Amino acid sequence: MTKAADTVTVSQNEIDDLLTIADFIEQKDKKEEKHSLIEEIKSAILDSGKLSLNEWNALRRKLHEIESLIPHIDLIIRLKEQKQMIEKAKTLS
Repeated sequence: MTKAADTVTVSQNEIDDLLTIADFIEQKDKKEEKHSLIEEIKSAILDSGKLSLNEWNALRRKLHEIESLIPHIDLIIRLKEQKQMIEKAKTLS
């Protein structure tokens, strides 16, 4: 039988924090401030002990996926800016 002193208690908030960072789950309670991906990453970095090596590697893989989408996002932005400029030029003439 284990003694109470030997057991480690983890709070629900700690579990939620780990799940939010590791799995990028959305917070369900609308009263709580919603954290962006950036805030979750900053929080993980500030308390690097929260994540295991496997969780850090998983986080890095997800960030790499996001990084690979940046050129596509940049293209969409450029196209929308060009379209906006053309529409603005049409209204001026």
